[in-house]
Amino acid sequence: MCSAALGMAVNVADTAIIAETAATLQEAEDIARRGPLALILLDLLLPDVEGFAGLALIRAIRPDTPIAIVSSLDHDDTIRKAIGLGARGFISKASSIDQMVAALRVLLAGGQWFPDRALANADAGPDISTRIGELSIAQLRVLRAIADGGQNKHIAHALNLSEPTIKSHLNAIFRKLGVSNRTQAVLALRELEPIGR
Repeated sequence: MCSAALGMAVNVADTAIIAETAATLQEAEDIARRGPLALILLDLLLPDVEGFAGLALIRAIRPDTPIAIVSSLDHDDTIRKAIGLGARGFISKASSIDQMVAALRVLLAGGQWFPDRALANADAGPDISTRIGELSIAQLRVLRAIADGGQNKHIAHALNLSEPTIKSHLNAIFRKLGVSNRTQAVLALRELEPIGR
């Protein structure tokens, strides 16, 4: 239902926009890699997403494209995490069509769209979401793989990389996240789980 409402809102906001949809993060990644996009609307509950790791990955692929989260998980903490990871907006699935259209117009014009209540403590300083947002695409893939329980040898094979490269990525991940081991890195990633999931 929300997908249909968003589709209608996109058509009203700008009739020249061609909307593409993805049912998984992998499909969204494929679309993002094909070429420039005016705006990306990302659902936090795609089946192959680990919380905000999807936002971090898509943002790493398309750093100059505005990304807005569309979710029913509209707790203030969730919205602040989205802001920390560089989202330009947050549209609640409970929004009316008119609210969605207004949000899309602002986002397409280069602005930001967040509920006012969530912005109160948005500038509290760098948190884990900001640090995870600084990871490269390869580092995000390695982090997701260790969160799934992968060992270096298996991760190297799955990502078509060497084991020393995996170790190098892990060292960079630990440094950027301010952690000292795999368990702490996975716990940092788990902090990005949206509230209510």
